[in-house]
Amino acid sequence: MKMNLQALNSYLQELNDLSNKPNHNPQEKRRFAFLQTACAAIRSGVAVEEVDEMYRTDTARRAGITLPAIERHSHEARGWQSYVENPEKRDVEGDPVARIGTYTALGFFVPTAWRDEAVWAMRAHDVLFDPDAVTFIKSTTAAPLPIPVPSDVASVASVVGESGSQTETDIAVPEHVVLGGFSYKTPRYVASIEAMQDLEQNLSVVNLFNKFSADRLARGIGRDLVVGDGVSKPLGLVTSLVGNGAPVVIAAGSNPNDGGGAAGYNSLGSQDFANAIEKLDDAYANSPKVAWLMNKKTLGYLESLLDKNGRPLRIVTYEQGWPCIMGIRVRICPSMDNVGNGSAPQYPVVLGDLSFWATRIVMGELSGVKVYREAPGLIENGLIGLRSYLQADGALLYDDWANAAQSPFVLIENAHS
Repeated sequence: MKMNLQALNSYLQELNDLSNKPNHNPQEKRRFAFLQTACAAIRSGVAVEEVDEMYRTDTARRAGITLPAIERHSHEARGWQSYVENPEKRDVEGDPVARIGTYTALGFFVPTAWRDEAVWAMRAHDVLFDPDAVTFIKSTTAAPLPIPVPSDVASVASVVGESGSQTETDIAVPEHVVLGGFSYKTPRYVASIEAMQDLEQNLSVVNLFNKFSADRLARGIGRDLVVGDGVSKPLGLVTSLVGNGAPVVIAAGSNPNDGGGAAGYNSLGSQDFANAIEKLDDAYANSPKVAWLMNKKTLGYLESLLDKNGRPLRIVTYEQGWPCIMGIRVRICPSMDNVGNGSAPQYPVVLGDLSFWATRIVMGELSGVKVYREAPGLIENGLIGLRSYLQADGALLYDDWANAAQSPFVLIENAHS
């Protein structure tokens, strides 16, 4: 934002006049302090209108006067307005040599707190973006990031015997995985140029765009973090577990609970969850990040299960407001399979220690918003297009598949009919 030199000069002149006075009354002291603050604020890019409004409000408050409310135009709104009014910049236009080393020249715009707001919205959508649930890594570049993934649950302490000899036991499996950054973009969001240039409507349009773009990013990235095939996208959690032979519980279904005759390929029952807990090593089952992963449809299905007398089975309980199954918290992952229908194997539930899953979000120069003006159907109709970009990757932090039975995750499978 450009500095208002005329206003700054006026404030500095007044400040100089007051500083030359030998004595100041209380009003002049307050004005002097304000001028010092105002000059520093204008130099940092704060608008003169906001500085004047701050002084006006403070003076009225001291006098006990309630001023009428006025519209406040935030820095973010003016930033969007300024950005939209600039010509579209494309990476195929102009001299490419002049753009080497600076991605901001490619037309990217990062609104105030956009990245943090986007990640927060993604966290609310999918547990794989929740720093409290998984190993969550924020980076400024998408450079390859090696992460050690040692496995040592097979090694345990032993009693110290008299005159016993010492033996050396290294960490069982010292391996590593490498995280990168795959680029994702949202579908183009179209708005009128007038709406973006009008500060009063600007933020309502921007807020709507931010809401939908964050949700679109969460659904696109989240899907790949669960079932991505690793080809030009992350290798997803379920794909990794199935491909490496992680422990699987073949569902027996709900028939033992309700006697309704449902089979294991199209239902789930309490025995399936008990079997999954039995298969998970205690070293992982006791982790503070152990959880069941499922989508909301599966959670709703489990809530509806009945016993043979038609009463609620109550396999899902609530502890401190969170859904739990057999004392382990349920976490929502929308991209997990639904309960199967027999047409193909489905994996509606995963149990495991989520600290063994890493999600990486790249908060770099290629993450932001780009405005499109010259695409067909836009400028001639008074429209602009907005599109969000974000880089992300994910990986399973376990590589000891020679001992797959000690995997930190267990799958529940609805087998093929």
